[in-house]
This record gives sequence, C-alpha cells and structure tokens, in this order.
Amino acid sequence: MSNKDTVTAFVEAMRRSDVETLSSMITEDFSWWIAGKQAYLQTAGEHDRAFFLGFFGSGGEMFPNGADFAVTGMVAEGNKVAAEAHMTATTATGAEYNNMYHFLFEIADGRIKRMKEYMDTHHAKVTFGL
Repeated sequence: MSNKDTVTAFVEAMRRSDVETLSSMITEDFSWWIAGKQAYLQTAGEHDRAFFLGFFGSGGEMFPNGADFAVTGMVAEGNKVAAEAHMTATTATGAEYNNMYHFLFEIADGRIKRMKEYMDTHHAKVTFGL
C-alpha cells in the first residue's frame, strides 16, 4: 500500500470512528498535534496514542448520524503525506459542523507515526464548546 493509500484509509477510519482499525494503523509512539492554543481550544497541542484512540472512541457520540469526511487532495514525498480534507456532520446537539483540514502525516513502516492537524479552530470551539 502506498503512503497516500495509507492516509486515505486512515481518514476513512477516522470518519467511521473505527478505533480498532485506527489502532492497527498507528505506531506505538504515535503523536497527534492539533493547531491552536490550549487556553482557547481544549484539544489543541500535543497528544499521545491513548488520547487519540479515546477521542475517536467517542466519535459516535459526537456525530450520531455519522459524518462526511473525505480527502480532497494529497501530496506525498518520502515518508510524509500532506492531505487536505473536508468534513461535514450534524452534532449530537443538532449543530452543523463544516470544517476544512490540512494534515501532515509521517509514515513509518506502513503505519502513521505522527499526525499534525490544522483546521478552523474557532469553528471547532464554537460548535463543540471545547
């Protein structure tokens, strides 16, 4: 599987909040960095594997009707993949979520080692109250 294929499958597993698949696709020392300041957005900053899997384990609660989350463009070089994605969903509280993302993935031996996430942090904060 190419690095781009790995990222496409990974984003699809995030869309489904498929923790079992996500767990198999990340390294033991996986890290997830989210843009922003923690004083403003609770989820901003550096996170480990356990936080990531816990976050996506609650995904079904956040989006009970599922989400439309798809990669819209990618560039790969060496062990890194830059991916643009778009997500829309209705939250458990009935709010509409519509956000654009840019991810930088680092791949090691066919698994995701690091994920850096850039998005509209204001929209996430307002929608989820984070």
